[in-house]
Amino acid sequence: MIRFHRSARTAVGVRFPEAVQWAKEVAEYINSKYPEATTLVFTEQYGAVGTIHWYADYEDVATLDRVGGQLSSDEGYYALLGKATDLFIQGSTKDTLMASV
Repeated sequence: MIRFHRSARTAVGVRFPEAVQWAKEVAEYINSKYPEATTLVFTEQYGAVGTIHWYADYEDVATLDRVGGQLSSDEGYYALLGKATDLFIQGSTKDTLMASV
């Protein structure tokens, strides 16, 4: 199994619940359209409070690459991304790819 992890910090002055709701909408969209990408959303309770995390599990890297390619041309996905232009600190997004052992 492969796990993709993305995190981003919410922008100063943005209502955190609004950013969380948006993050959940993105995960729900991905889960409904791409069932091979089980996506969950988490928030930090300690540490970098205001950080949102997405975790997506895939069978293998080939599946991750295929879904990523489909997302890159998915107009609905890009419409959702367009709603978040002011929700997160620019440059705070971090991606990590992990493999189960």
